[in-house]
Amino acid sequence: MALSHVMHCPECGAANRIPDDKQGVSGRCGACKARLPALYTKPLVLDDTAFDPFVSSYRLPVLAEFWAPW
Repeated sequence: MALSHVMHCPECGAANRIPDDKQGVSGRCGACKARLPALYTKPLVLDDTAFDPFVSSYRLPVLAEFWAPW
C-alpha cells in the first residue's frame, strides 16, 4: 500500500490525498481545481541563495532549522 498524505485546499477546504511520491510537486484540488501548494514531508536542504525565494513563494507555514557544522 502506497503512503499518502492529506492536504486541505486553501481555497475551498476540501481534503486532497497526496501520494508520497509526489512530494514537492504542486497539484490541483479535486473539488474546486484551485492550485495546491507543493507538500514537503521530508527535510528540504536549501542554501543561502535558495532560502529566501522558497520561503517567500510558499503559501503554507514553513518550519526552518538552522545549523552549522561547528
